[in-house]
Amino acid sequence: MTEQHLDSTVSREGSRVSYQDKETLWKGYENYVRELALKEGAENIAELGGGAKTILADNERWGFAGKRIIVDISAEELAKAEAENDVETRVLDLCKPVPDGREVYDIVFSKMLCEHVPDGQAFHQNCFDLLKPGGLAVHYFPTLYTLPFVLNRLIPEEAARKLLRKIQPGRIDNPKYEKFPAYYQWTTGPTKRAIRRFESVGFELEAWHGAYGHHYYHLLKPLDAVEQAKSRFLTKHPVPALTSFAVVTLRKPA
Repeated sequence: MTEQHLDSTVSREGSRVSYQDKETLWKGYENYVRELALKEGAENIAELGGGAKTILADNERWGFAGKRIIVDISAEELAKAEAENDVETRVLDLCKPVPDGREVYDIVFSKMLCEHVPDGQAFHQNCFDLLKPGGLAVHYFPTLYTLPFVLNRLIPEEAARKLLRKIQPGRIDNPKYEKFPAYYQWTTGPTKRAIRRFESVGFELEAWHGAYGHHYYHLLKPLDAVEQAKSRFLTKHPVPALTSFAVVTLRKPA
């Protein structure tokens, strides 16, 4: 399979903020983190919220790291990870003070976790504390204020699960694709306010890749066509507050 890369389509604020299509952002994320790890010479890497759909357990792609650990709040989800013996797992609530393991990791990363943490400030402060000086935190997450994510935040969880069953049949019944409550703390587009939030816990913004659009309207073809046209327009003429997904790379100062 051809590797996907997060190449910049449109850049803002120097080279720190860029925009590309949502498929590139999604499919290119694992390669992006791996290339960062290789470039940084990362030896100790932690995947946060890896649980059942872990990336880091792939020995062929990630075996170069001396220490790999998958962190999740749920022991049940970690049990689904099917990690090899040389990959550690740890049950940890990243919204509470971390008792040990500070300044250990060269890179911590997550995919579709940030929207599920109820305290964005505590979570990102823990990410900062887990990193060695000069280390990187990398996160992929959906962003407000895209309508499906606003609804996911506002409507009761049981109603959201019923709606998801119609939009994505079979997903909730798959033990590796469970739906969890979403809070969308610190998960907006690359506005100045959002960047200042990350800076408030000590991070420096290395890069912010934003993308527009989604496929939640696929059952309503005319509405889906409008959504895709809007996404193409915004990719060329970006409005930071209207992104749908983000990949954020943050550096802890050396």
